[in-house]
Amino acid sequence: MILVLLGTFPTAFKRPLVEIDRLCRDGIINEKVIVQSGHTRFDSNYLDMRPFIAPDELTELYKQARLVITQAGTGSLIKGMKLQKKIIAIPRLAKYKEVVDNHQEEILQEFAKQNYILPWTEDIALEDILPKVDAFEPTTYVSTKQNIIDHLEEYIDSL
Repeated sequence: MILVLLGTFPTAFKRPLVEIDRLCRDGIINEKVIVQSGHTRFDSNYLDMRPFIAPDELTELYKQARLVITQAGTGSLIKGMKLQKKIIAIPRLAKYKEVVDNHQEEILQEFAKQNYILPWTEDIALEDILPKVDAFEPTTYVSTKQNIIDHLEEYIDSL
């Protein structure tokens, strides 16, 4: 099963769905595709569209998924990385009014550089990324959250 996450930002994000739907129609994707579509409306005979999924159910879907295809927001990415999922990420872009700025491009580049994800950008077709998924071994995610907390605590204690 492929889990597709478009995020909860209140604008449509149809670009990935158009391509995924086409690949399903053409027989290139032959497995169930569940989409948490958020605020994106999209009619498809191939995609199981669900606007919002409860957190517990979403976690179960992450665990069951062979592959996660997601917008390049940190919440969706980090959840998948913590679960050691194979992830293809695509950034929402300001030029299409999918987001207010291009911060997701920066997130995508950084996480791809660290080998956490496979990047999907405008110059790369999803059809060309999919054959790389089976061989892709993502780097194990290590949170630096505790390091930040420790640093802040040390700073506060020094005051």
